[in-house]
Amino acid sequence: MDSVLVQSWLSTAGIAIDLMGFVLLLREWWLAFFHETATLEYEKQRSWERSLRHHHHTHASEQLRSHLDASARIHDEMAERSARDRHVATLRSRKQVFVLATALIVLGSLLQLAGALPGPTFSRLLP
Repeated sequence: MDSVLVQSWLSTAGIAIDLMGFVLLLREWWLAFFHETATLEYEKQRSWERSLRHHHHTHASEQLRSHLDASARIHDEMAERSARDRHVATLRSRKQVFVLATALIVLGSLLQLAGALPGPTFSRLLP
């Protein structure tokens, strides 16, 4: 096969693979944006819940306060554990996508470089 034709296809494949990696990276950034927005919204909701609990606590009888404190502590622990689990799962998923996107971008760049080598140099590399 003609080395010029092979180089053309290497460059084309490199551009396509590079583009796939870049699109994956853009998707990861987009998901990160939504995750950060959801995290901020969650913190806002938790702040409102704490404020409401404080209001109930200050207007409750002494007997009811111990129950409200215990209930609030259990609720907080469950909410924090759930938020931490979601955050860890999101980070794990983002890491996998980032590594794959990086690998695709590097591979695509290497293929483009191979396609851009001068003809005689590239011919010497072929068996």
